[in-house]
Amino acid sequence: MRFRCVRLLTCALTLAVHTAVAANAAAEKAADALSSPLHLSLEEAITLGLKNNLNVEVERHAPLIAFHEREIARGAYDPVLGLDLGYQSNETPIASSLQTASMLIERTVAGQIGLSGLIPLWGATYSLGYSGNSLESTSNIQALSPEYRSGLLARLTAPLLRNFIWNEPWTQVKATRLAHRQALEQLREALMNTVRDTENAYWNLVAAQERLRVANKSLEATKALLEQTQVQYEVGVVSKVEVTEARAGVAERELNQIQADNALRAAQDRLVDLVYGRALQPLTELEVIPSERADDYTVFEIDREQAAEKAFKNRPELAAAHKEIERQKVLLQFAQNQRLPQLDVEVNYGLQGLAGQENPGRSDFNASDRALVNSINSSIVPLGATPIPAPQPRAPLDVDRRYSATDDLFFDGAGAQQWGVKGIFSVPLGNRRARHAVSQQELALRRSRTQLKRLEQGVVLEIREATRRISSALQGIEAAERRRQAVEEQFEAERIRLEAGESTPFDVLQRERDLVDAESQKIEALRSYRDSVTALHRAQGTTLFSHNILFEEAQELR
Repeated sequence: MRFRCVRLLTCALTLAVHTAVAANAAAEKAADALSSPLHLSLEEAITLGLKNNLNVEVERHAPLIAFHEREIARGAYDPVLGLDLGYQSNETPIASSLQTASMLIERTVAGQIGLSGLIPLWGATYSLGYSGNSLESTSNIQALSPEYRSGLLARLTAPLLRNFIWNEPWTQVKATRLAHRQALEQLREALMNTVRDTENAYWNLVAAQERLRVANKSLEATKALLEQTQVQYEVGVVSKVEVTEARAGVAERELNQIQADNALRAAQDRLVDLVYGRALQPLTELEVIPSERADDYTVFEIDREQAAEKAFKNRPELAAAHKEIERQKVLLQFAQNQRLPQLDVEVNYGLQGLAGQENPGRSDFNASDRALVNSINSSIVPLGATPIPAPQPRAPLDVDRRYSATDDLFFDGAGAQQWGVKGIFSVPLGNRRARHAVSQQELALRRSRTQLKRLEQGVVLEIREATRRISSALQGIEAAERRRQAVEEQFEAERIRLEAGESTPFDVLQRERDLVDAESQKIEALRSYRDSVTALHRAQGTTLFSHNILFEEAQELR
């Protein structure tokens, strides 16, 4: 036994080690896959982001949880099958003139089975039950032993005022159904936000790469200027101070290059976090290469009125707010119904059957009377008198001996019937709880409507801001390009003047600094335009449509 336990423990440890090694290998494989250059288009980044992003995966659970909440609420209408079966033995000391024994012994086997539940919408409760029992008794006044009884009883209780339709289970079904739809809209909102964040991160990485390119170009230009200045110093054209200025310019550009490279790494990490999720490891070296350029764009047509119409039709926040209003209306109708008095009607109908065996110890209570009458008759009949009628002996009971006969009586019309109708009425005095519940729910509904109006106003503001940003970004791109061209010409001219000895390294560095600033402005204008288009799609609620993303496929758990 001890050897077997040791073997089991060894196997378990071996399995755990192999599992850990496999998980480690998978993580290392994922890290190796990410350590190589990653060439990504925007659509590839979005597709991978919806697949791997952990925030999206968290949000995907909400509709599923809400779905099960809805099914839990609907479960209130599932029929309940109940079974009750038991045996009871009783020994009771007695002191009665009717009983011949001093101890009454009874053995009972009883059971019942039934089906009960709620009727959807109406709010009525129903039950259908069958019961049966067997009684063995030593009582001499018990006619049957064993005695078999069975019964079939149907009962329906229906509300006519309070809880009619607007009862708690049905209200919960409707409320959870709307909550499930709200959760779907909230997931759609999360998907849109993830796509928006991925787009922004993608174009931010493109801009970071362009800034690094400009920083590298600027550093190369200042190094060439330093070499040129040193040559001029050696031939006595310029002073030592100008060489120092050129060296300071190189140091400044090196710092700019370091900062641009760090910003690029941060932008890469941000995009990889959105796109690859948990595959990002602490020691992973990443090089993400976007395959799209920010300056390869098409002019987006702007129509504020049409954009607003799309937003009011497609924004998930508005759809969720409408569902919330519907949910509050349901709760208000329930609260209003609870102010009514209770008026229920209960209807029942049942059948009972009896069978068994005659109790051999049953007393014949007419025996003494019959003996007395016979004694009197024996005395008066010889004298010519008319005999007194004597009580008849106990007649045998006309019942079936089988238990199944009790059920047969249900169908041959010989069983005992029972039926009844009952009304139940009650009204709480003051009814303060129900009245204040209605007032509270009316305020909640009003708040939900106000929140919807606030959302609609916010959507209008987002549309106005997004369209304005697109227009200004397009104008900014044109203005930045004109400035870049002009500053580039000034830089080239200043550099030529330096070669001719008509300028100084300080002036050239100033022109080069202006050129870097102009190129950075254009990069920022292009990124701003891309972000503005993304923001307009998000404001319109067309983010998923613009990338041909099917919500039904994107909502599935990964």
